[in-house]
Amino acid sequence: MCQKHHGAPFAVYVSVLKTHLSINKGAQLLVSYNSSGEIQRQFCQKCGSSLFWLGSDSHTDWVSVALSTLDEPCNVDKVKHIHQESKVCWLDL
Repeated sequence: MCQKHHGAPFAVYVSVLKTHLSINKGAQLLVSYNSSGEIQRQFCQKCGSSLFWLGSDSHTDWVSVALSTLDEPCNVDKVKHIHQESKVCWLDL
């Protein structure tokens, strides 16, 4: 789903507790849709940028933020690859 949603071979997200996420401006511009199963994606209705995905039954307290949308650098201490079974054939992980 990430490949089709982003038009790219993969997407990079950082997951945080919902209580640690604050939207300081433009929350009224968020649009949500159910992309697959219990997953809900959110994007900006003004520019179309993909911003978040959330709703996994096993991680209801978390939200995943598209890393490229952050204004400040994000120091990630854990990296995890998911859905490798659907990766493009030329990508080695």
